[in-house]
Amino acid sequence: MSDDLVRPEIREIREYVPGKNPAKPGMVKLASNENPFGPSPKAIEAITRESLSLQTYPDQRASLLRDALSKKFGLPSDCFICGNGADDILQIVAATYLSPGEESVISRNSFSLYELVTRVFGGKPVFAELRDNAVDLDAVSSAVTDRTKLIFLTNPNNPTGTIFSSGQLEIFMKRVPDRALVVMDEAYMEFAENGDFPDCLKYVRDGANLMVVRTFSKVYGLAGLRAGYGIARKEIVSPMFLSKMPFNVSRLAQAGAAAALGDREFVERTLRNNSEGKRTLYAEFDQLGLSYKRTESNFIFVDLGRPADEVFLRMMAEGVIIRPLSSFGFPQAIRVSIGSPDQNRKLCEALKKVLA
Repeated sequence: MSDDLVRPEIREIREYVPGKNPAKPGMVKLASNENPFGPSPKAIEAITRESLSLQTYPDQRASLLRDALSKKFGLPSDCFICGNGADDILQIVAATYLSPGEESVISRNSFSLYELVTRVFGGKPVFAELRDNAVDLDAVSSAVTDRTKLIFLTNPNNPTGTIFSSGQLEIFMKRVPDRALVVMDEAYMEFAENGDFPDCLKYVRDGANLMVVRTFSKVYGLAGLRAGYGIARKEIVSPMFLSKMPFNVSRLAQAGAAAALGDREFVERTLRNNSEGKRTLYAEFDQLGLSYKRTESNFIFVDLGRPADEVFLRMMAEGVIIRPLSSFGFPQAIRVSIGSPDQNRKLCEALKKVLA
């Protein structure tokens, strides 16, 4: 096929770089912020039952899952749209609302999918700098122009684990023009312990131009199932059903995600482990003299002060997979998922050896 057939916008896209999967048994993977306890047991039960009906197409509107989300969050079911992971929701948003030449405002050094979906639909990414490795809402606001259509925010921020507060968001939302849609990626919001973490569903209830994007990949342990969802007022959600692919959420994903929503015991165990684990890792990193950001997520951003890719390879040789952040624009930093107590111990033992 001639290269001339490829759209110019596609040539500008950088391929997504995922975390490495274990190459051999026994390796500890702390690179992709996955749940160390595996998937929700209630989800597994529901998936097993649903597997007997795989000859039948899924409900293309994911009504079962949307009804479960409606019950959990106290919003009408037509305020929800489900997707093949949160990534799918981001792409549906861009497909529905971003016209060629319009702009998306994105914080630099953040999740690469925001830029990817912008470029796929012919939009122009406009980058706002971080401040102290955290999303700077003032910088984001200053980057908005009369061509801005989408504003991508992530809270807690990936890969730094930082948040912006309720008050900061309140000021920011007053500055957002009516022509723009704020897309709030809250993939890690369940892990936030800060009492000033914003309640973004308040803006949905108030009718703001804001869509909240969440996932079942992290706290519910369903990353391999691919299930995510968006929450917004029904006038924003309704057109998205026209641009999404039919049957984009499988029967297994719908059943498993709906069951996981009710698995309170599993979620509480996950959050308790995360809270204890990050404090253990803080103490270990302090002993090693490492610079890190205190996190509101299930991972920790660590500035090594040396090339991260080299440390990544040496850690791999020790049987521990971490995430070097060169692809995020942090060549001397790593992102470390908070694992089980045993995984955290192996991580620290390997780090001590590699950094000695």
